[in-house]
Parts: sequence; structure tokens; C-alpha cells
Amino acid sequence: MPEYIPRGQNVIQKILLDHYSDFEAIYDENYSKDYGGEYRVFRIHESVEKFKECGDYRKGIARIKCTNPECKHEYFRPFSCKQWYLCPSCHQKRVLSLSEHLCNEVLLKLPHRQLVFTIPKFLRVFFKYDRSLFSEISKLIYSIVNDYYSELRGVSLKSGAVISYQSSGDMLRWNSHWHCIFLEGGIDENNNFHFCSVKHLSYLTEVFRKKVINFFVNQELLNPKFANNTLTWKHSGFSVDNSVWLLKYDHKARMNLCQYIARHPVSLKKIIYIRDKGKVFYKTKYNDYFKENVKLFDVCNFIAELTQHIPQKGKHLIRYYGLYSSRTKGKNKENGVNDKFGVNVSEVQEKEACDELEITVYGSSKKSKQTWAKLIQKVYEYDPMICPKCKSEMKIISIIFDADEIKKILVCLKKNKSPPFDRIKVQEDAA
Repeated sequence: MPEYIPRGQNVIQKILLDHYSDFEAIYDENYSKDYGGEYRVFRIHESVEKFKECGDYRKGIARIKCTNPECKHEYFRPFSCKQWYLCPSCHQKRVLSLSEHLCNEVLLKLPHRQLVFTIPKFLRVFFKYDRSLFSEISKLIYSIVNDYYSELRGVSLKSGAVISYQSSGDMLRWNSHWHCIFLEGGIDENNNFHFCSVKHLSYLTEVFRKKVINFFVNQELLNPKFANNTLTWKHSGFSVDNSVWLLKYDHKARMNLCQYIARHPVSLKKIIYIRDKGKVFYKTKYNDYFKENVKLFDVCNFIAELTQHIPQKGKHLIRYYGLYSSRTKGKNKENGVNDKFGVNVSEVQEKEACDELEITVYGSSKKSKQTWAKLIQKVYEYDPMICPKCKSEMKIISIIFDADEIKKILVCLKKNKSPPFDRIKVQEDAA
């Protein structure tokens, strides 16, 4: 039986395949104190094991065939792992799905601005051990900005915001911060839009600092005396950035920003894996914090830094507030009060979304507004559901898990030099 070695494995997959068992063996002794205990390593293990099998034909395949009876072209596609914030490929597909959803179904045709809220280092550690705190700060951020708009205009306004929590900074260090896409202004009770430019950053930063410190005191996470002392610090570590503005009809800029707010913790282009020495060389732009642009990781330390950013299962790191909350959107859709503001609609509509299958690691047929085929097309610039020979529609006709059946298929594909054997090395199994 031929055994293929996927050349398409990315560098993170190679690192985890080579060294994850070593990392797990020393986790309790070396990493549990700083990165979380037994539950945390269980969550990491679950994600890593799925990621290792991403794109592996031996773990299951879908058979996709042309619907044209005269063509009969077909191919096989392996399953994806869908590991958010770990697998770069699956993460990118979900980011594309998110950006399509935000631009086509959420953001009104009004000006928006990106606001980035950061907190000092002494508070970031709390989010590592209690990952539910980020949602509370997200609510606080929305209330601060919405109140700011109302105070600026002298009338009660309701704004809209999409707030994404990010835990990673450069070189994978833990750096809790929030990327927010805010409607620049709000709508009053008479359904009139009031534009409000975010200019008073020092005011917003100070309000943000006081409210966050007060929140941590109320949660009994900070000593009141120490908390009051932090309010006197000249360099507080709190900041608000407003440098990115989105024009009313700039669809491309919106798409780019919507992808940016949920980016993967690490860029594959920055990683060099020194396999024989068990080291990872990370190269990036010059960093003022580290005073360098390169960092050499022991491979297990790299895995620890990377996997700390895997979110808890079922936790949504992107939240919707105000006009963009699900409840408000549902009411507005029923009464049509915000129809005049509309949303950006792409040229290609998802008419067939409910008829498409989204391939998962389990081979399920989950309905999705952004289909698997469209996401593949956006990532790789081709449509896997259009026949490359006759341009007819392709259709998934079977999902295969049986190991013996997959072996037979791989033998046939190797003989015909078809994917995956058209672009990967093959070695004969000694058995």
C-alpha cells in the first residue's frame, strides 16, 4: 500500500506532529502554572489532534463528481479540521466567512471607524486564567462609546458595534486587546442618523481606564488601595486608537478590516522550523517591546505560546452590540425602520447556500450561509464545485470513512497520478 507524505503540510502542522507528544509529557511540570491546568491541556489536545488530521486523505474523503453525464469528471477531497485560531487554512476560511457576513448582512451603509482598546500588562494575566472576562469588557467598551456619542450630540443615540477580542501580540506573547468596528454615530428615537467623529481619545482612554479598574475592584480581583494607586500613574498602559476610518461605500476596505479583526495569532511566513535542533526561528518587524525583530524558541516553548491562544470551546470571541445585536437586527428587519440605511450586498448572492454541503471533519451536511465551495474559491481562486473540464456543476455524491475503501482509492489515484499524488512524494510501505 503506498503511503503519501503531504508536501502541503504547513510548518505548524509539522511542528505539532514532531513535538506535541513531548510538549504534553512535560506540560504539568513546565507549563500548567503559566498556561492553565488539566482542563486547559485537554482542550489543547482536542484541537491539536483534529488539526493533525486536517487535509489527510487517510482520515476520510468526499467524492465529488460532475453532473454532466457526458463528462463524468470526478475527484476526492479530504476533510478540514475547522480549528479556529490554530489551523491557518481553516481559520482563514472562517475569517472570509465572517467578513462576508459582516459586510453583506450586518454593517449599515454608513461610515464606520475601527477603535482598538488596550489594557496594561498587570491586567492581561487575568484574561489568561478567566477567559470569560473579555465579554464583560466588550460590553463596557460599547457602553463607553455609545454614551460618548449621546453626550457629544446631546440626544440619546443607539450605535452599533462589532467587537473582537484578541489575545495575541507580536511574537505570540499574551496581549489582551479589543478590535472594534463602530458605527461612527448613532440613530435617535426618530430614526435619524447623527454622525459623530471620534476625536477625544484622551477622554475616552481615561473613561476606559476608570471603568475597567472599577470593574476589577467590583469583581474582587484588584485590591482597592492598589487600584486607586494605578489611577495616578502617568503612563497608565491603557490606550484607544482610532486611526482607521471606513467610508460609507468602501466595500473593499470593510472586507479587509473585517478579516483583520479576527486574524490568526501567527503568520506562517514568519516561522522557520529548525527541525534537527528542535528550534523555531520567528522573524518579524522590529518590536519596541522586545527590542528586536527575531526570536528563537525552543520548540516546546513555541507550542506553549501558540496554543495558549486557542479559545475555550463554545466561546464566541466576536460580539455584536446595539444596532448590530441579533435582537435589534431581528426587530428592525420586522418593522423595516433601518431599511433606508441598508447593508452592503455583494454582487454574488448565496442563492444556493441551503443546497450546498459544508464538509466537516465528521463529514456532516451542516447548512451554511457561506458555503464551503465559495470559501475555497476565495482562498485558492478556483471554484471546486465547477467542473474544470466542461464547466458544469459538481456535486458531492458520497462521504467515505472506510479505511480499506480509502486504501483502494489511494492506489488508484497514485496509478493515475491524480491528486494528492500529482504534487506529493510517495514512498512504498515496507509492509
